[in-house]
Amino acid sequence: MFKIIGGDGRQYGPVSADQIQQWIAEGRANAQTLAQAEGGVEWKPLGQYPEFAPAAPPPFTPPTPPGAPPAPTFQPRQHVPSYLVPAILSTICCCLPFGIVAIVFAAQVNAKLQAGDMQGALEASQKAKTWFWLAVAFGLISTIVCLPLLRFHAFRLHRLW
Repeated sequence: MFKIIGGDGRQYGPVSADQIQQWIAEGRANAQTLAQAEGGVEWKPLGQYPEFAPAAPPPFTPPTPPGAPPAPTFQPRQHVPSYLVPAILSTICCCLPFGIVAIVFAAQVNAKLQAGDMQGALEASQKAKTWFWLAVAFGLISTIVCLPLLRFHAFRLHRLW
């Protein structure tokens, strides 16, 4: 069983080797598609796994004219949302403690991407999103609970004056 990172930057799996072979045949995966073996921690291109090396054709590269310098190897960085703006807004508007935790995880996303830790960036992104929504939910619940109490106390104070 394997997990893979799709072209959309999302993690898929666990999927069987047969399913990945089918995706390779359909052109949905290739030798450069990042994969992680079940129980492993390292993300490697499918072409580095022996079970996919013969089936995974390398991506097409046009031939270079003689005398031209080789093209630089560039692997586009996949987009992983950091949720930094929602985390900051939830800190200001909803719930300070949960919002701060969301900001901490959101700040880790770009640092992990720069270090090449795709799995760590995906995990930090998911945790930032979770803490952001917890901050929003806690803010809404506390508002719903506190508004009737504030109205009641305001009514009592108004009657005293």
